[in-house]
Amino acid sequence: MNDLPVAEVVRRLGGQAETARVLARVSRRRLEAALAAGDVVRLARGVYGLPSLPPARAAAVRARGVVSHASAARHWRLKTVMPPDAVHVTVPAGARPPATDGVRYHFRTLAPDDVTPSGVTTPLRTVLDCAAVMPFREALAVADSALRQDLVLADELRAGAAVLRGPFTAMPRRIALLADERADNPFESALRAELLDAGLTSFTPQVTITSPTSSARVDLADAQLRLVVEGDSYSYHGTRAAFAADCARYDELVRARWEVLRFAWEHVMFEPGWVVDVVRDVVRARRAELGRRRRAA
Repeated sequence: MNDLPVAEVVRRLGGQAETARVLARVSRRRLEAALAAGDVVRLARGVYGLPSLPPARAAAVRARGVVSHASAARHWRLKTVMPPDAVHVTVPAGARPPATDGVRYHFRTLAPDDVTPSGVTTPLRTVLDCAAVMPFREALAVADSALRQDLVLADELRAGAAVLRGPFTAMPRRIALLADERADNPFESALRAELLDAGLTSFTPQVTITSPTSSARVDLADAQLRLVVEGDSYSYHGTRAAFAADCARYDELVRARWEVLRFAWEHVMFEPGWVVDVVRDVVRARRAELGRRRRAA
C-alpha cells in the first residue's frame, strides 16, 4: 500500500483501472472514500476511473470496448472534415453493449496490436476503420492527416489495407493508394476527393509555382495544363490583409500564364457537383487549347 491519493493512483494506472489493480495499491476503505467524494467514479462493474476521463474513453470502458473510428481520430489529433457525429466504440463481435445515447458501436474482434494500452485503436487501425465507414472525402482527409503527421507511413497504410478481409475492404484499399502526405488540410483533402471521384486525377497537392516575379504555393495544380484549383477558407482568407495578399497572389499566377479556379468551403461541402462540372469543363478546354498549340507547332 502507499500514501498517494486514490485519484493519483488511478491516474498513474492510465486514468482507469480494474478494482484489483487499484486495491493492490490502496485499501478498499480509501477507495470507497474516494468514490464517495467524487475523486474517482465507477465506470463499470469492477472498473474505476477519473471524473476527467474523456467521454469516449469512459464510454468504451463501460462497453468493455475500445475508442475507435472518428473518436480515435480525434484522440490522435487527426484532422477531419467534420467533427465526430457520436462517440465511436468498437466491441468484440458478438458483444451486447448497453444502448447509450450518443454512442455508436462497431462490432469487430481486434488484434492486440490494433489497440494501445490506453484503450484506443492505433493510428493505422484508426485510419483503416475510418476508411471503411466514412464518406470518401472524409476518410481521405483522415488518411492525409495521419501521413502528414507521420503517425502512419504510406507503405504501412498500403500493407495494412492489403491484408484486410471481408465486405468493407475496397474503400480502405482505395484510400491507401490515394492518401497523400502533401495535403495541407482537410478542406483541401475534401476538394481533391471530389475531383478524384470524378476521374480528375491529374492534380498534385501543394505545388510551388515560381515565376520571374513571384512564388506561390497552391493547393492543387496540373502542371501540364497550367491549371490551379484552390480551396479558399474564409477563416484563413477573411481579413483585409489576406484579401489583398490573395489578389496579388492570384494576379501573379495569371501573369505567369496559369489559370486559377477558386472554391469556397460552401461550394465543396454543399455543391460538389457544380465544383466538378466547373473543373471538368476548364480541364477539357485547356486540353483542347494545348492540343491546338501542339498541332500548330
